[in-house]
Amino acid sequence: MIGFDTSGRSTDEDRADGKIVGVVRRFKKRQGSGLMTGHGGKLTGVYPETIEFQRIILSGMGGFYTTFCFVGGIVLSCFFAEFSPRDFPNLDDPWDLSILIFEILVAWGFFVFFACFELFAPADQPVYFDRKHRKVYKVVQSGKRRWGLVGPRKSKLVAYDWDLIDAEHQTTMHANTATVSRLHHLVFLMRKSADDPTIVDHFIFAMIDFVPALWEYIRRYMEEDAAPLIEGEFPPWSQVGVYEPWSDVHAYVPFLDPEYRQRRKERPWKTFFQTLWMPITVPLYILWLFFNRLTVWTAQKVEWPREIVEAIGPLISEEDLRTAPYRRLRPGAPPDLGEGE
Repeated sequence: MIGFDTSGRSTDEDRADGKIVGVVRRFKKRQGSGLMTGHGGKLTGVYPETIEFQRIILSGMGGFYTTFCFVGGIVLSCFFAEFSPRDFPNLDDPWDLSILIFEILVAWGFFVFFACFELFAPADQPVYFDRKHRKVYKVVQSGKRRWGLVGPRKSKLVAYDWDLIDAEHQTTMHANTATVSRLHHLVFLMRKSADDPTIVDHFIFAMIDFVPALWEYIRRYMEEDAAPLIEGEFPPWSQVGVYEPWSDVHAYVPFLDPEYRQRRKERPWKTFFQTLWMPITVPLYILWLFFNRLTVWTAQKVEWPREIVEAIGPLISEEDLRTAPYRRLRPGAPPDLGEGE
C-alpha cells in the first residue's frame, strides 16, 4: 500500500522504530503501551469472545471518491479546453499529442483509479479479533480481475494466528499548500510462520488519533481478557446494509422533509441556504447516488467459512448484555434506558 511500510521481515532488527515518518514504534503483546486505552469509536461489533472493527457500510458511503473524482475530471477538462490554443491539439504533432495525453491523465487518472478501487470491491471488509481461539479474521481477495484492471475477484474471510501478528505505529506525511502534517496509523503485519518472519499480509487502521490507546485496547482484550465495553457503554449498532436509496434526499431537497415547516422556523438561515444551493447539491446527490448504486450492484459477496461463523458466534445486543451469560462483557450496572424505553 502506498505510503506504508508493509514488506520485508517483521523483526525488531529489520524494522527499527523511532522514525519521524515510517515505523514510529513496534508494540509488544506482553507489555502495556500506556495507561490510556479505548477503541475511539472504531469498534463496530461485540460478540461472545470476539470484537469487530471496520465493518463497511458499503451501501451508505460507497462511490463517494468515484463521484468526487468524476466531477473533478469534468472541471479539469473544461479548464484545459478553455485555456488551450484554438488549433490544439494537432495529433500529427508529437508535442501536442504528449500534452493531450498528460491532460487526460491529470483530469481522469484519479477517477479511473478510484473507480477500479470501489467497483467490484468486497461487499464487506471486517476485521475480527477472536481471543478464545487466538485468531484474527480478515477479508482477502485472490485471483485476477475478470477484465484486467476491473472486474470481480474472489473475496473470502480467512484466519490468521494472533501469535504470528505484529503491531506497529506508523506515520505518513500529508502536505497541502499551507502545511505539512503527519498522519498516524495502527498497522498489523502477518508473519509467514513462527520460524519465518517474512511479511505475507497486513491490514491497517488508518488515521487514528491515539494509536497506543487503540492498540492497548486490543492487546488487553486479547491478552488479559479485558471487557470490550466500559461501564455505561452501549454495544455498537450494526448499520451494514440499512441504507435505502433516497432515504436522505430531504437533506438536499429540504421541502421534502415532513418536518420542513418546523425546521424552517427553528433554523431559517440553514434551511434558506440549503434551498439556495439546490441547483448544485441536487445534481451532485443524484450523481453520487448513481455511483453508489453501481458500487453496491458490483460488490462481491464475501465467502464466510462455516468454522469462522461458528467461532465468531452471534452479535451481542444491549438486551444480551443485561443477562447473566454476557454481563462480563461490560463492567458495572447496565446504563439507564430512561422511562418509556
